[in-house]
Amino acid sequence: MKIDKITLTNFRNYRKQSLELGLGINFIIGPNGAGKTNFLESVYVLALAKSYKVSDSDLIHYGSDFAKIHAAISLGGSANQLSLVITELGKKALLNGVEIKRLSDYIGKLNVVSFLPEDLNLIKGAPRDRRYYFDVFLGQIDRDYLDELSQYKHLLKQRNELLKHISEAKHPDIDLLDVITEQFVESSQRISHRRKAFIERMNGLLETTYRYLSQKDEHALLAFAPSIETQDALSIVKSKYRQDLLQKTTTIGAHRDDYLFQLEHYPARVHASQGEQRTFILALILALGETIYNTKKEWPVFLLDDVFSELDQSRQNRLMEYLMQKKAQTIVTATGTQEIRKYVIQQAKLFSVNEGTIKEERLHD
Repeated sequence: MKIDKITLTNFRNYRKQSLELGLGINFIIGPNGAGKTNFLESVYVLALAKSYKVSDSDLIHYGSDFAKIHAAISLGGSANQLSLVITELGKKALLNGVEIKRLSDYIGKLNVVSFLPEDLNLIKGAPRDRRYYFDVFLGQIDRDYLDELSQYKHLLKQRNELLKHISEAKHPDIDLLDVITEQFVESSQRISHRRKAFIERMNGLLETTYRYLSQKDEHALLAFAPSIETQDALSIVKSKYRQDLLQKTTTIGAHRDDYLFQLEHYPARVHASQGEQRTFILALILALGETIYNTKKEWPVFLLDDVFSELDQSRQNRLMEYLMQKKAQTIVTATGTQEIRKYVIQQAKLFSVNEGTIKEERLHD
């Protein structure tokens, strides 16, 4: 999978910008605030139809009516055109000029795996952030999961509204709650089963990539922590009726699942150093890329924002060498490449950013 050319129109601080990207590593170099992250964000938005940090309206250049991201991509030996148009009223996604009505049918046309500075909070952060992170990833490789998740959210909303209604009613109808709860539990169990299977499949890859980056013989893995551990899920959820009615919300289910990062079988949030946690997240990103390749036989586009910060020279270069060996298209933002080995730079494309304009730099020996 490769982006051949991408054009931004009225996106963030870019009025009009086109770039022809290379297959391997593409360095986007410039000072802080120049627009490096905005460019990286445009690729993320094109792939997933939403930003990882702001609302759609914030993606539109100030004073403009719309923003547009258009890319020519190579996938499975064929050329395709992807476009995403963003307005105050909504979004329009197109594949080869034809609108795709459901965004769930659009996601997965361009696969990306990203490292963002805020991802370092995954290990110590809130469970909802971990769920969202892995839901975004699973949605790219499993359309059924995306559909199931949408259905689950709908059932959860219905159930919460019913709980509120029953808690305030003089003559509550518990029979209706039983019916919705049964549907809710079935959907919840399907989601949790897919999440668990995904973690079990990926853990071997994660351990390998962690050892590669750290150069240590340590066990790094993810443990799935479902909200409902028992097979008798329906009875467990029904046993929470009183609590749910008091709180007017559903207190158990897939929306309370969690993922636990473990290093040497201890919680990484407590026992891993800052450097080990950073290496863990980078190893996770590489393992996610391997998972996409094993599923689709195509490497995703790796998006690495400010990845060199607080990463020693050895790990910087091991990361770049890994991606070079895989021949995976990678976009790296940085303030400089002083610590990257010369032969890596020579095989990469280098772009400089200045005041919202990106231009390719010609490399000389």
